[in-house]
Amino acid sequence: NQKYVSSLFDQIMARHGSSVETLADAVIHARNMQDGLPNILKRPFCEAELLRNESIESFLHSRLLTQLLCEHYVSLNKGKLTGAVSIGADVLDIIDDAVTKSKHVCDANLGIAPEICIQPDESIIDDFSPPPLIRSWLHHAIVEVSKNAMTSNIQRHLTQQSSTGSIPPSVFIGIEKESVGELSSQGWLKIRIMDQGIGIKNKEEAFHFAQSSSQKRWDRLDEQQSYAAVRQPLGSLGVGLTISRLMMKVFGGDLHLSNHEKTRTGLDSGCTATLTIDCDDTYIAEN
Repeated sequence: NQKYVSSLFDQIMARHGSSVETLADAVIHARNMQDGLPNILKRPFCEAELLRNESIESFLHSRLLTQLLCEHYVSLNKGKLTGAVSIGADVLDIIDDAVTKSKHVCDANLGIAPEICIQPDESIIDDFSPPPLIRSWLHHAIVEVSKNAMTSNIQRHLTQQSSTGSIPPSVFIGIEKESVGELSSQGWLKIRIMDQGIGIKNKEEAFHFAQSSSQKRWDRLDEQQSYAAVRQPLGSLGVGLTISRLMMKVFGGDLHLSNHEKTRTGLDSGCTATLTIDCDDTYIAEN
């Protein structure tokens, strides 16, 4: 019976694997349709559930948790004691894997990938007890944010007259534990991804679902069968940041974007993306 249920959950995950892409495709078409409507029809059209951010996020949140529950049961059935949850995960190893993936994506799409320098705080190296986390979610979020950072670096690099034949500036990743109170189990794990690119004009707009700054839309529905195909795009449907922030929020964390303050980072331009993960296991369990 367990094998049957596990197989059923595997089928559910596969069947709904392209649901985000399908929703994004529908939202993009709806927005394009909206632009061609007369003004008298635009307001009621804007109020449609399909174009409301709160409705979209509610759907995505439910989908994430459904996928997580399926993955959790399947993992337990395959003998993993903690299911889909990683206990004592090597955070630096997760970051390293994600960076390798994002560099391959950048190189495959643009023919070059800036260096990424990982700079963990001493407390992370010497004495650090990582919080329970979903390894695949953290990996996904770091890939999405770091490939955006590399793209931004290359965009700024190409606009500089002296950039011909030179190497794009590096992306820096800082990791630190920010404690709250006296208990070491409370506080935040913070992963900061700092680029030296063109910066960000509207940080909230960057999180709007299916809204991409990419000039070329890469159609996952036509060009591949699933999200996990070999060649992942740099910019496409505009769902990466939205999903990544939701993944962090499910367990009390978040994803923030902000332009650099030169006095703090020493970098003269660019954006900092901060992934926060709640280290309070009690809070996570209760919520």
